[in-house]
Amino acid sequence: MNEATLTPQAPLDLGRLELQAKEAGTKYVANLLQRPDQLERVDQYRRRVARKKASVEAMLKTAVQSQLDGVRTGLNQLQSALLDVHEIKRSLDQVDETYRKVKPLQKKIATVLEENNNFCQLATAMENLKHIFTVPESVKKTEDLISEGKLLHAHKQLTELETARDDLLLELHKQPNRSPTDDNMLQKYFSEVAKLSVTLGKQLWIIFMRLLMSVRREPTLVVTALRIIEREEKLDSLSSKRQEQTGFMPPDRPKRWRQKCMSVMEECISQRIEGNQMEDRSSNKMWLVRHLEVTRQLMLEDLKVAKTLLPPVFPPYYNIVNKFVWMYHEALSKHIKDMMEQKLEGNEFVTLLQWLNSYDSPELMKHPSLNIDTKELGPLLHNDDVEKLQKEYLTNMKKNIQDWTGNTLKSEQKDWCRNEGPDQDGEGFYNTSLPMIIFQMIEQNIQVAGMLGESIMLRSLEQFVEVLSNFAEQLKGVVGIYRDRHLQDRREPKFYLHYLIATANNLLTFGDYMTQLRKRYLKTEYDRDEEDDANIRMDRFQVLKGTFYRTAYDIIGYILEEVMIDLRTHEHCINELMTKAWQQSGQSVEVVVATWQDYGTDFVHLKPKLEQKLYETAKRVILKEYLKAILSRKLAFKVYDERKNAAEKMIHEATQLERIFHKYKSDDTCTGRKYDATFSVLPMMAESLKLKDTSMLSLEIAGIMKKFPDIRLEQMINLLLCRGDMSRSEARQMIIDTVGEEKALKSANIGIFADIAAETK
Repeated sequence: MNEATLTPQAPLDLGRLELQAKEAGTKYVANLLQRPDQLERVDQYRRRVARKKASVEAMLKTAVQSQLDGVRTGLNQLQSALLDVHEIKRSLDQVDETYRKVKPLQKKIATVLEENNNFCQLATAMENLKHIFTVPESVKKTEDLISEGKLLHAHKQLTELETARDDLLLELHKQPNRSPTDDNMLQKYFSEVAKLSVTLGKQLWIIFMRLLMSVRREPTLVVTALRIIEREEKLDSLSSKRQEQTGFMPPDRPKRWRQKCMSVMEECISQRIEGNQMEDRSSNKMWLVRHLEVTRQLMLEDLKVAKTLLPPVFPPYYNIVNKFVWMYHEALSKHIKDMMEQKLEGNEFVTLLQWLNSYDSPELMKHPSLNIDTKELGPLLHNDDVEKLQKEYLTNMKKNIQDWTGNTLKSEQKDWCRNEGPDQDGEGFYNTSLPMIIFQMIEQNIQVAGMLGESIMLRSLEQFVEVLSNFAEQLKGVVGIYRDRHLQDRREPKFYLHYLIATANNLLTFGDYMTQLRKRYLKTEYDRDEEDDANIRMDRFQVLKGTFYRTAYDIIGYILEEVMIDLRTHEHCINELMTKAWQQSGQSVEVVVATWQDYGTDFVHLKPKLEQKLYETAKRVILKEYLKAILSRKLAFKVYDERKNAAEKMIHEATQLERIFHKYKSDDTCTGRKYDATFSVLPMMAESLKLKDTSMLSLEIAGIMKKFPDIRLEQMINLLLCRGDMSRSEARQMIIDTVGEEKALKSANIGIFADIAAETK
């Protein structure tokens, strides 16, 4: 790196700038004269460059001249400032010299200063003497002005009296040797002034207690009161500032009349709300409805007046409308809490909850003439208080429903024992008024709860489900007692079977009602018909529906029990099956048919679902009795003809029994069993007895055991032993040879034969 690159260039190197300019000019000319024809325009280019040069030179001259003028002005100002600094220094020196000469005068005029202070105190005392001597007269005059309602004049007099008193007390306060006696004497002398302040304040509070009336009839009174209050607020402020300076605070200060004014208005609003309750529970059951409605109308009217008439009267910084609304809001909240603490009863919970819901609605705060936003006010009741009120309402509602259902059930019990049958609906089904009474009560409560909000309605539905679950258990117990009483004396009650049918129909109605409630109020993804799908978790409505249905099916069992008692106690019926008497007479099935047809006139009053359940259950019970009779080997055949006749009789009776139960086709879903049997099993068993040649018997055995996999080996052996032509070991071996030992010994656990085996253990 050479020395030239390290040395900085001069800021104004004219030789270098001239060289650069010549190079730039050469390039510019070379660019202009690139073609021969451009030489003809050289003069034109020269003139253009000359004009441009002249223009640049003019601009440079102007800029330089401007800079020179600025520098000249700055230099002049600096010269002037320098002269001013010298002048100020000379003046300060003179002042300093003067102060040195004046300092000794302080000692010489000390006596004058003392006399001056005494004179000032004397002047103040002389100024206040007229107030001191005229205090009684001024007090009397102020009292008269207050009595005459001239409050501004009265306040002026009061202020003068207070000022005189305060000035004197301040002078005493300043004294180095204060005497408490002087303070007490002075305050005692001015004691009437303090009473005047209280009297004037009472007049103001009366105005604010009647604020809404005053602002409508005589708004100037309100303006006067506010002017006095604002004056007092200023005096409070001055007194506070003076206290910071002197440590002295006049008696009764600060008065805080603005704050007192707000307190009086709050108290007035509270009294206005509480005062409109002119009745109580003992004199009128609708006392709360009337009280809340009067409160609503009163509040609506007052807020209208406040919104329209108070803003022109009150200063803007009072924000009087919002404050007035807030006062009403707080007073109302406190009043409602007080009522809640007094313990509400019955429909009073509903009344209060409905009123709370209507608070922030067009009926009150959202009224077109008000349209008040309650978000800034906060809730009328805190969530805890609302929750407490809702819980009390739900508890009271639950108790009422429990009492109602209990009384209704007692009335229902009495109806069961009367000498008159149950009612019938339009389709001829027996029923009682029980479901309708319960449903009406529930619907009324749901309607009321719906007016209080969706959440409380859903909670009330949970209460209904809980109460109805207990009711279903109570009803089941009552029906059991009714049955036990009847079994002790079957002649009583007279319409026992009819009321059982009616109760079963009622329970089915209750179950269907649960489905309706679920569809109306539980809008879930599981709302579909396949409610008994095992993969779907059942809600409380579905569980309760299942409870009602199961109880109805239990009553179907009691109804069937009545039929079976007749069949079992008849001398020529079930007990005679597969006996010598049955073989000879054959009345057993005829008695079953006749009995069923007799009861059938009552069964038609069952709803179809229950009647089908009854038919399916009865078919199974009678078939089980027939199969028990066969498998118990009451009858052993010695000759083929007897066996053949018995088999044909079994086939005939199976046809008879199937005929009386033909009304409903056998359906496994009704019984809940996979391998349910029909009377078709009797002809199959009869064929196994009817065969004369045992070599063909294996086909019948295989057919029976295939269709009824629950049949036990022992049961099959007993069936073959009824033939009378083989031993137990032969029968066992034939079965094992036919279906195999493993299949013969291992039977299904579900089916009619499995039930018979379980009952005979």
